[in-house]
Amino acid sequence: MLKLNNVSVNFDNDYILENINLEISKGEIVCIIGPSGSGKSTLIRTMNHMVVPSVGEVIYKEEVLTKKNINSIREKIGMVFQSFELFPHLNVLENIILAPVHLKKMNKEEAIEKAKELLEKVNLLDKIDASVNSLSGGQKQRIAIVRSLIMSPEVMLFDEPTSALDPEMVKEVLNVIKDLSKTGMTICIVTHEMNFVKEIATRVLFVDQKRIVEQGTVEDIFVNPKSDRLKEFLQKI
Repeated sequence: MLKLNNVSVNFDNDYILENINLEISKGEIVCIIGPSGSGKSTLIRTMNHMVVPSVGEVIYKEEVLTKKNINSIREKIGMVFQSFELFPHLNVLENIILAPVHLKKMNKEEAIEKAKELLEKVNLLDKIDASVNSLSGGQKQRIAIVRSLIMSPEVMLFDEPTSALDPEMVKEVLNVIKDLSKTGMTICIVTHEMNFVKEIATRVLFVDQKRIVEQGTVEDIFVNPKSDRLKEFLQKI
């Protein structure tokens, strides 16, 4: 479904990622773990060309991502960031319906009905007219997830979605992602929440020093790690 072929990313003559080969199948829940600065966020951002590879190609459903088709493909690949990226001058509903109405995917009435349906699923229907600035971090992140889901993506990418949250807010966001994983949606998530990874992942990637060092099932990674680097990482967390 989503494939990276020989992808490398170079910034200012310094490689951030090197020779990444990865294929994510429909319905997989892929969790990316590793130390800070290892290239995890860069890796997930290459999947929708927020970071354009210096070498190699990203393929979505047999179509190579390019400047010409990236906007249409991004409609099928939702992205949620650690910093929410909501528009502070718009209220909750306006944030959610902006993209589908602007892109003419829905008329305003349809978008409002869909927004209400999704807000109810994340227990935030009562915040539909609220100012974004009045929300907690956990609420903002759930709104950001709804904003992506209203476009009916086939893949959801999460770049450390709980790292900016207070500990008590982490669970409410992870529960939304957990519920989403049960729908059969393809998900790729960068996270430091190891217990969550053990609970949700169908495959785990350990990224370090710009490469995918090791990958496998939860048991492969956490119970039977092969590389010394992964063993060292797990001992420290």
